[in-house]
Amino acid sequence: MKYDCIVKNGLVVYPERTLKADIGIARETIGKVAPPGELEGKEEIDAQGCYVLPGVIDPHTHPVYMDNISDLSRTAVWGGVTTVIHYAYARPGDSLIEKIEQYREEGESTSYIDFALHGGLFETMKQADEIPEAFRLGVTSFKVFMSYAKLGWMTDDYAMTKAMDIISSNGGMAAVHAETGLAIDYIQDKLLAEKADFAERFLETSPDVAEAEGIFRAVSIGKLMGCPVYIPHISSSEGLKVIRFLKTNGFKVYAETCPQYLGLTWDELKARGPLGKVGPAIKTENDRKALWKAVEEGVIDTIGSDHAPKDKKEKDDFFDAPYGSPEVETMLPVVWQYGVNTGIITPNRVAALLSENSAKITGLFPQKGRLDPGSDADMVIFDPAEKWIVSARNQHTNATYTLFEGKELLGRVKRVLSRGKLILDGDNFLGEKGDGRFLKSKAGKWPWR
Repeated sequence: MKYDCIVKNGLVVYPERTLKADIGIARETIGKVAPPGELEGKEEIDAQGCYVLPGVIDPHTHPVYMDNISDLSRTAVWGGVTTVIHYAYARPGDSLIEKIEQYREEGESTSYIDFALHGGLFETMKQADEIPEAFRLGVTSFKVFMSYAKLGWMTDDYAMTKAMDIISSNGGMAAVHAETGLAIDYIQDKLLAEKADFAERFLETSPDVAEAEGIFRAVSIGKLMGCPVYIPHISSSEGLKVIRFLKTNGFKVYAETCPQYLGLTWDELKARGPLGKVGPAIKTENDRKALWKAVEEGVIDTIGSDHAPKDKKEKDDFFDAPYGSPEVETMLPVVWQYGVNTGIITPNRVAALLSENSAKITGLFPQKGRLDPGSDADMVIFDPAEKWIVSARNQHTNATYTLFEGKELLGRVKRVLSRGKLILDGDNFLGEKGDGRFLKSKAGKWPWR
């Protein structure tokens, strides 16, 4: 059989093994993985000297700030991401269903890559009643916030219990921004009264103990309601202690961290002021090391970018500046630099953390997340030997900054295929707007550990 395209001479990466192999692509899916030289194709892509990874799945993106759905999908491709899962936030007064339909329509007409959706609840007592209809639309995971009461985002325990009960009854998964929100609000008010330097004392407003308490409370409520809980953006060693305890004792919990927590500390970001303001805060070197230990040991299930580029500058007022940063394009190279190049994890672990695990947790597997026959031909050709320096000038987000400015990385995305189509070839972006398809999820079914 002559395949439409073969990717040849690369090191094909799975969580459990790495093969020197060629991949035959038939239309949009993988037809066969075979020893080098066995396959014939109408077109050939030479991956000599490179790893061939499954397309990255980013389970944590926010396309409502400086990058809309189209912009975000484009910058994602430059980082080797072939599937994004956006949070469709229903702000107070919004209909959850209308937001989901709006995101789907915009994504199907403007996204360069495939996408799924999480629902996001801000007025949870009211919007939770729309969850069953969201399931019928193919959205099966829903996020609430335990923090940001002053912004009108916080969900109290009663409303969270209601939402988790409905999610569980329909067979889905809750995602929770887990922090002791009201205590954090008090600490911020106290520092305001003291006229404190917020950049200098930022970590006081995002305490590790608050994260740990929030995680325990959220997952405990999930247990009461029989609802699996996904904890995004874990940032602290204290939070990890709770995750370890919960997993050891059989609680239904999945754990995510982000590249900014794995590659940076607040000590080095402090001088950049509001640009480094994310929530939860990027913390200490001890926290960073603890996160890598958890990644190495499998306590962390996934890595997501939390891509939320906000319009801010170093000289802006720190307290008034919004939380968030651009992360999707640097996620894979940052994880490679600080994980693989330091010997903490292998390329195989990268394939699990950035692709297969997210696909399984969100129910997109085996269509997504793995380089097996029958799966979508989403893949990244990654050169582990290319050195480059991160700069806002070589990023493709609309944000004018990157938290990794000036960092030298070893390893770079060279080519990206989405459903068998070459959409990035070196410095040439070949994607077409509207090629992305909406993916219905089936979240929370993968056995938790």
